[in-house]
Amino acid sequence: MMSKIIHERNVKAVMRDGTKLYADVFRPDGDGRYPVLLQRMPYNKAFLPLSSLVLDPIAAAHEGYVVIIQDVRARFASEGDSFYIYKNEFMDGYDSVEWAASLPYSNGNVGMFGLSYMGMTQFQAAVMQPPHLKAIFPITWGTNVFMYRGGALELGLLGSWSLATIGPNAVIRAKKGKEDFIKEFMELIHAIDNIETEAFNRLPLKDSEWMKLGEGYASFVHDILNHDRLDEFHKEISVIGKEDQLKVPAFTIAGWYDCLLDGNLKHYEGLKDQEQTKLMIGPWVHASFQPAVGELNFGLSASSMLLELKTDLTSLQLRWFDYWLKGMDNGITKEAPVKIFVMGENKWRDEQEWPLKRAVYTPYYFNSNGNANTKDGDGKLSKNPPVMEGYDRYIYDPANPVPTLGGNHLLPAHYPRGPVDQQTIETREDVLVYSSEVLEEDIEVTGPLRVILYAESSAVDTDFTAKLVDVHPNGKAYNIADGIIRAKYREGDEAKASLIEPNVVYRYEIDLLATSNLFKTGHQIRVEISSSNFPRFDLNLNTGESMRDSDSMISAAQRVHHSEKYPSHIVLPIIPRPAT
Repeated sequence: MMSKIIHERNVKAVMRDGTKLYADVFRPDGDGRYPVLLQRMPYNKAFLPLSSLVLDPIAAAHEGYVVIIQDVRARFASEGDSFYIYKNEFMDGYDSVEWAASLPYSNGNVGMFGLSYMGMTQFQAAVMQPPHLKAIFPITWGTNVFMYRGGALELGLLGSWSLATIGPNAVIRAKKGKEDFIKEFMELIHAIDNIETEAFNRLPLKDSEWMKLGEGYASFVHDILNHDRLDEFHKEISVIGKEDQLKVPAFTIAGWYDCLLDGNLKHYEGLKDQEQTKLMIGPWVHASFQPAVGELNFGLSASSMLLELKTDLTSLQLRWFDYWLKGMDNGITKEAPVKIFVMGENKWRDEQEWPLKRAVYTPYYFNSNGNANTKDGDGKLSKNPPVMEGYDRYIYDPANPVPTLGGNHLLPAHYPRGPVDQQTIETREDVLVYSSEVLEEDIEVTGPLRVILYAESSAVDTDFTAKLVDVHPNGKAYNIADGIIRAKYREGDEAKASLIEPNVVYRYEIDLLATSNLFKTGHQIRVEISSSNFPRFDLNLNTGESMRDSDSMISAAQRVHHSEKYPSHIVLPIIPRPAT
């Protein structure tokens, strides 16, 4: 262990095109050569609350590592004309790894770390196969810029991140020293402070004034809005689909309530045949690793300070890097490849794969006497398929959408994330509620979730949402997972738009991503069906046009069918419980 460390600021790295990127370096005070841990970030290397969020660089330096935290191209101290999400990180990642390996205090072994954007920069560098990159540790990592779920735009994620996170530095860089600097900067602050009116409710979206600021810094937002299909624009930037180019060992961490869970699981499933790839999934929201998530407390073992009641997050990463960068046989590669946190039971469990092979995919069917509206309606959820013709109806009015309440979003802080009591949502007439009987035994649901919905609409396009809920004996109803499908994109992310015929029943498959939750004895399993979750997802205007292009909207009369012919249901991956 080192007794002293050196902290150097603004150390220069020159990219292949001559652009200079700058980094802060924490390293042992000595003449030796040490392995390097590199983080590449767009959020200001000098702001330690973010740059050291998942790994303490001072602690790592004391353990014999050189820690390098670099501003990516066109952000903060680094050069570059304009920032564009992920676009330059493949080449710059390769060059930065090789630069780090060449430093006089480096022994040539480089690892990468970080979460979110900084997780994506690891995989983008790894795809390029720099020879000195030996291991990575991406946490709740980005995988692409395809910010669509079931055809609906992740409006909250795109708007909040692009405006509030990227905007200030982008406008400062573009306008500093110019006559209109103060004017434009204050316009940006006004938009951030009034994000609902300036970003979420501004129609058409493409005409939002804040996107014009900073010499049009938000050009990538326009591109994302203009590419609502999984086309070549997205595939070029994505690391999904490039798994065969990844040769470096990766320890990955995801969260059940994280806004990036979808891409994380898809990416891992593409990586799972690669040796020395690990996956750990906790109960967390994005960029927070505390035991209190939303309105629930999952216990100290879910804290990054004492994971599994064994170690902290920095120490876990250093164990990984000690093996791959220092050659220390500490047993970490012999541990289970998958580790999941089972919510409800609030315990960690080792697994050998994801999804779990022993899961029994079990349909739970919707039923009612036609009055499933609100939690006080007659909606039922049961293993028994419906035999009688039936449906429930509601009006979806995009001018009065169901508000986002908890879940896997990245909205501003005044929108609670994670598990939040849904009872206020369940009083709305435009929310159908289907509840099981009170459980007489524990039921563990671990794995991918989907709803098969047979529904019709009076509109040519509309949305349907689904939410899985755990109802506690005291009546509190906590969201577990949710999803959405846009009718015109019902054929998948790469299919062209296909409007629906009004008042015709269609089959929709709604992806609720995945979870691991123990529904305890005395609880109920509940599913909510509606047509909006705003502003997490953009509104369907019911006209065939999108919020991107139009400000015209109409209401839609929706019918959700449950019958022998149209058996709407949720498919739950049930894990057999050991005999007691």
